[in-house]
Amino acid sequence: MRHPIQQDSPPPPWYRQFWPWFLIALPASVVAASMFTIWLATRSPNPMVVDDYAKIARSIELRRERDLAAAALGVAAEIRFVPAAGLVEVRLVPPSVQPESLQLRLSHPLVAERDRIVDLVKVPGGWSGQLPAPEGRWYLQLYPGDAGWRLAGELAGETSLRLAPPEAP
Repeated sequence: MRHPIQQDSPPPPWYRQFWPWFLIALPASVVAASMFTIWLATRSPNPMVVDDYAKIARSIELRRERDLAAAALGVAAEIRFVPAAGLVEVRLVPPSVQPESLQLRLSHPLVAERDRIVDLVKVPGGWSGQLPAPEGRWYLQLYPGDAGWRLAGELAGETSLRLAPPEAP
C-alpha cells in the first residue's frame, strides 16, 4: 500500500520571514548612522581645523614681534586671582611701564566660547578687573590697549602667576 505524498504548505511570503528583514536591517542601520554622523558634523564644526595658513603664519609672526617688544621693555607681570571677591589683580614690573589701558585675555584650550577678555582698571599699586577665578587650564595673554607688547602664560588652577617674556634665542 502506498502512502500518498504529503504536500508541504507553500512557504510564507518573503516579507513574513525573518532573514530578509535581518539582511535589510544591516545596511539600513549603516545608512541611518551615516546620516546622523553627517548631521552631527555639520551642526558643530571643529574650530581647530583651519584652512588659511597664511593668516596663521602672520599671526604667529605678530605674536613673536609683540613678545620681543615685551622683552625689549623688560616688562613682567604678577597676576593674582582673588576668588572670594571675584577679582584679578595685576602688578607690572618695572613700575615705569604704565600703559594707558591693559587687557587680560583668558583662552580655554578646547572651547572657544569660554574665552574671556577682561579690561583692567588702573588702581593704586597696579591694575584690577572683575573676574571669577578660572578653574582648570587656561592660556593667558596680557597686553596694553595699543597691543604693542604682550606677556603670555598658562594657568592650571593656581591663584597667582608670574608672566615674563620668553627668552630671546
